[in-house]
Amino acid sequence: MRTKSRWLVVVFVLSLVAAACTSSSDEDTTTTAAAITTTSTTLGSTTTEAPPATEAPPATEAPAEEPEEEDLGRTLDAPAAAITIDGDSSDWALVPGLATTLEPIEAEAGEPIDNRDITVKMAHDEENVYALVTVEDDYNWNADDAKLSAAFAMLFPVDTGGPHMGADDEEGEVSTGMVDIWHWELECAAGTETGGAVGPAGDGKDPGNDANCNFDDEWATDAETREDDNTATGENSLLGVWSHSTPTEDAQGIWSFEMSRPLQTGDEQDAQFTVGEPTLLAIAYWDPDFGPDGWEDDTHVQSANQEWIEVNLISTPAEEAMSRSVDAPVAAITVDGNPSDWAGVPGLATTLEPIVAEAGEPIDNRDITIKVAHDDQNLYAMLTVVDDYNWNPDDAKLSAALGLMFPVDTGGPHMGADDVEGEVSAGMVDIWHWELECAAGAESGGSVNPPGDGKDPGNDSVCNYDDEWATDAETREDDNGAGAENSLLGVWSHSNPTDDSAGTWYFETSRPLQTDDEQDAQFTVGESTMLAIAYWDPDFGPDGWEDDTHAQSSNQGWIQINLG
Repeated sequence: MRTKSRWLVVVFVLSLVAAACTSSSDEDTTTTAAAITTTSTTLGSTTTEAPPATEAPPATEAPAEEPEEEDLGRTLDAPAAAITIDGDSSDWALVPGLATTLEPIEAEAGEPIDNRDITVKMAHDEENVYALVTVEDDYNWNADDAKLSAAFAMLFPVDTGGPHMGADDEEGEVSTGMVDIWHWELECAAGTETGGAVGPAGDGKDPGNDANCNFDDEWATDAETREDDNTATGENSLLGVWSHSTPTEDAQGIWSFEMSRPLQTGDEQDAQFTVGEPTLLAIAYWDPDFGPDGWEDDTHVQSANQEWIEVNLISTPAEEAMSRSVDAPVAAITVDGNPSDWAGVPGLATTLEPIVAEAGEPIDNRDITIKVAHDDQNLYAMLTVVDDYNWNPDDAKLSAALGLMFPVDTGGPHMGADDVEGEVSAGMVDIWHWELECAAGAESGGSVNPPGDGKDPGNDSVCNYDDEWATDAETREDDNGAGAENSLLGVWSHSNPTDDSAGTWYFETSRPLQTDDEQDAQFTVGESTMLAIAYWDPDFGPDGWEDDTHAQSSNQGWIQINLG
């Protein structure tokens, strides 16, 4: 029998997270209605009448750092798309996503909890809203104890509720209304359809309960009031399937949580979705590694302390929308291959698609995230690629490789051309071309290495991180014009640096905002630039990659970078 455990009052009750959930056991011991609040302490609990919902506190009462967080502007377009809920993300390839970082709250014992990098994508059709959330984390699943498995929650406002389980304050006490919570504890195995769309409520349970797999439809008005849907109209029409890229105990990889729900329901405790109108979203994630005996309600990471994520349900089909943009805020970044200082920077999650090699062999898609930031002097970029580890110090074509490309004078995304074949030049592009001849952690690029003997100034003779230009697919050179130089700096790393091991590549790089090189793109704070990305995997060919065996973003047009 499953019971819903109460939220513990802790010093840092930060969020949705608090909300995202308490665990379930077999018997329901709580019957709290909307007008009741139960306050738990380490000694016990008392039940009192909850105060009526109030307006959100004025901005002057917000923490001093709040405006800076809001400036990060985490938004997400949810286009029309044909999605099947099966735990396979391949049908999400054309849907852009948001890359962000979930941050911890602290358990009562004060033990630190690590950040978790995630991506979120949303889409819709005429009947349903769909969501795909991926989390970079090792594999933990236990069929007998949900707290020894990962857990997950999404939260949407019903009637102006705040991101902290209906509250706008981090302690979760000042209610501003009701929120709808999709709370998922992984009691069923990978690939299993879960949720009330396929499973009944348990005996004596509220309608929002999923008796089979524990993917519950819940509501809250503050951190102490979280229940399965329990009114006369209460129901659970959620459907979800989860998977992991490396389902071996403690193996590094990517969790995928794929789910859907009808756009409109008759449940007054549900958020309702309308195409053409925005909604708001918060996310929480529990990792059993967060505690000695698995996770607890308050040991999780969450998005709520950075306020809501705005989701725009647009009617345009995903293949036509191609609305890919990313904000580049001010941030203090050190180029060292470590992604930790990017936690507060939102990014774009997208999919690189293949071109076909001469032999006609297909090349797999690659899921990536791109984050961009700046300070007074430099532009910074962090690209992550979900792919296995391949690095060979003696042959660059047996190692991964990367290219970033920016327009210099209206050049198109296909190496200066606007056509897929790369033949119709639209102008010049600046290419940051990185073949990994130096090891992980090594500083690469012309800012630390000289050009080779007799080489153009854009060359990096030591690590092969070259500053190049092109006007079409046949014209690619190291910088060699007036003012030519190479001021690139890059460091790469991999989350699981063992040959052929699944994991994530991190490519971190920088360059001065402005240079005197006429073959360089120039960056100005307050203005936008455009970006295209290419990635080479040695698995793309029998003898490693070739020039044309890569996955790239260009066939979806430019990615817009907004330097805030």
